[in-house]
Amino acid sequence: MTREGKYKVGLIGAGRAGVPRARAFDMHPLCEVVAIADTDRANLELAAGRFGAPGYETWDEMLENHELDIGMAVLPVRPNADAVVALAQSGVKTIFCEKPLTGSLTDADRMVEETSSRGIPLVCGVVVSSSPDYQKAYQLVADGEIGSIVRINIYENNQQMGTHGLNLAQRFAGRPQGGLAIGWVSGDPFAEAEDEHEDGTPGYGALGGYIRYDNEVEVFSNYRVANRFWRGIEIVGTHGAIFNWNNSGPGLHLLKGKTDEPPTGWEDFSEVEGLFLPRDAQNERNYDDDGWRYPGRVMLDIVDEMVENLESGAPIGATTGEDMRRALEASVALRESARNGHAPTRFPLEDRSISMLPQKTRWFYKKTIMGDEAYMAQLAEQKRD
Repeated sequence: MTREGKYKVGLIGAGRAGVPRARAFDMHPLCEVVAIADTDRANLELAAGRFGAPGYETWDEMLENHELDIGMAVLPVRPNADAVVALAQSGVKTIFCEKPLTGSLTDADRMVEETSSRGIPLVCGVVVSSSPDYQKAYQLVADGEIGSIVRINIYENNQQMGTHGLNLAQRFAGRPQGGLAIGWVSGDPFAEAEDEHEDGTPGYGALGGYIRYDNEVEVFSNYRVANRFWRGIEIVGTHGAIFNWNNSGPGLHLLKGKTDEPPTGWEDFSEVEGLFLPRDAQNERNYDDDGWRYPGRVMLDIVDEMVENLESGAPIGATTGEDMRRALEASVALRESARNGHAPTRFPLEDRSISMLPQKTRWFYKKTIMGDEAYMAQLAEQKRD
């Protein structure tokens, strides 16, 4: 870029996710990507050329050479915690990192505490829970639009440590601090990872069960139905409901009772039309005049929120590191319950050393799994050079 943005952005991780995330910041008139770090020389050279920014083989070297306002960590989950902590300690004003947050409660605590103690917002993941539609829905529930919450139903596998379903549940429940969980898993409850990693140990698979938050909101999570004919989340209230059919995309619906009396059957409900984007709403994935592929509406909205926070102190409604820590906490509690014969398990857990690893395609560097040719082909799709 030939302009000089007000806010200097540094990217750690110039892979197939890091490049489009950085592009979203670079599109904002107040932002400019000024530095990139990646241990993969091919990725680094390609990204540095695309952004016209210097490249570094370590994030320490990048942070020594630049005073950044915005730090980005878009990495495999394994090094994510160290990168976020390094950014926080370097003096950046705000941080974006990708999901899942990390693989252990200790690291989740470290990431949240290092950022929050310095007043640094930590936004985590390009997830639908960050979108304006879902933020609108959280507020509708908080304002009593569907009455008091009766229960929340989740229909999905809760993989990536609750990044989607359990994260949405705790947002709709009002971000409670803790609760009680009774859990089941589809695989080996004593496994550390969702699927088979290098040691050949079977994964714990899908997560489900029952959660009663400390604010008395109850969550029922079913992973068996989800892959067949019903997916998503339902927030059921005394006077209405909000639901979707996909926890990673648009398509919310609001049902309200036709009168002030509590509904007694489906005939007592009517849908509020035109409030949310339709289920089939898709981000355009075409290319702009400079050859860049569109980075997606959710990411662009996240950038807008983060910049507005820097400009005016406006609160960030996007999903935070603290939200993802709560989702991880609930996931660990469900698995710990399954390990102990489905015994009720309180969370936050006292043992912070517990780890829970995502599938290997999230934990490890994807190029080592996909192979160079396939990975670089996907990376090339981000921009027509």
